[in-house]
Amino acid sequence: MFVRDCMTCDPVTIRPDSDPLAGMALLKCGGFRRLPVVDAEGRLVGIVAHTDLEMFLSKAGSPGVLKRQHRVDQVMSREVVTVTPDCPLEEAASLMVERKIGSLPVVEAGQIVGVITETDIFKQFAAVLGGGTDSLRLTVQVPDVRGQLAELAGRIAQVNGNISSVVAYGIDRPERINITLRVEGADRVRVLETVSGQVGLKVLHVWGGEGA
Repeated sequence: MFVRDCMTCDPVTIRPDSDPLAGMALLKCGGFRRLPVVDAEGRLVGIVAHTDLEMFLSKAGSPGVLKRQHRVDQVMSREVVTVTPDCPLEEAASLMVERKIGSLPVVEAGQIVGVITETDIFKQFAAVLGGGTDSLRLTVQVPDVRGQLAELAGRIAQVNGNISSVVAYGIDRPERINITLRVEGADRVRVLETVSGQVGLKVLHVWGGEGA
């Protein structure tokens, strides 16, 4: 999965010479927390956050006494963390966690082409694992050795199950690993019967499917 698959295209932007009140209005109207700042050629030159604008406006005084020379570029951040459209989604998510930010401008050939937010990533993650659907989701724990996933996939295929997504993650036992699978087209009971025959496998959780 890539950033381009779930980013918001043609995002709302603002010019650096715009009135900070206009920036605040755009943020409130769109329900945004951050607003990309672009120049006349559409190049990203900064980003302005709701909290920064709020603080600036409170220091500048009430809206009625704001001076004409107040501009967005007085409060925007000029060093902006960005990603490209072909950046893997998990790398964008990792970057957000590392920098403690909730969104990233997406830039291609110097132009801003989109914005990816933590909500966009949450939605994609939920969609991949079938959140909100009746898909069978199975979490098992197996020895962390080669061939375990291959055997598990083979067993599910034997009962006409189709694995549409897989997530493997480590636990506090280095010799074991957890695997969550989304399985389509197979009876829940038959899937559980066949995977339970795998040596060393422990079924941790079952969600969805027939009899959920």
